[in-house]
Amino acid sequence: MKIDKTLIIGLLIGIALGVAVTAELTVLANDRACPKSVCLGSSEVVPVSDKGYFPRVHEALTNAMKSVHITAFELMYYPTYKSSDENVIIDDIVSAHDRGVDVKIILDQYSGQQGNSTNAYSYLKKKGVDIKYDSPKTTTHAKLVVVDGKTVILGSTNFSYTSLELNNEVDVVLFSEDAARYYEQYFQKLWDEKN
Repeated sequence: MKIDKTLIIGLLIGIALGVAVTAELTVLANDRACPKSVCLGSSEVVPVSDKGYFPRVHEALTNAMKSVHITAFELMYYPTYKSSDENVIIDDIVSAHDRGVDVKIILDQYSGQQGNSTNAYSYLKKKGVDIKYDSPKTTTHAKLVVVDGKTVILGSTNFSYTSLELNNEVDVVLFSEDAARYYEQYFQKLWDEKN
């Protein structure tokens, strides 16, 4: 059996191109998933689960001096349950705003379209908090709090009764200016998107 040299050369070129394209696509995919590594070095990383989330967020918001930037799928306020953990967080956000802290919040627009009277958007807007919905082109499922460019709280916990009081949730608190810088840039990118 005689093998055509042109066929072999074509196959080898095809394989080489396939490997090169695959390698480039892998690099691009990795850049989207994790654009750069952030070395936490001696920074503090605190794992948090379940009801441990509320005290960490409450403390961070209460002690905020410069900025509080939040990205969340939902942020709930329950007028009939004034002392609930959810309402305490809302009050912490308003208090930070009233202290002159730069407070900005991005919520998923889905949470405002459900006619849900417990959505905190209108309440916070009336209190003067800079809050907006994300672009309808995407779902913002992130749960991110960046405080003073130093503290990052992220994980699975939504700002709702079921999430804060009933669900199994996992989160992490990062005391890291490098991580905060990365997530602050991420927040700003979302904030700057057109609705």
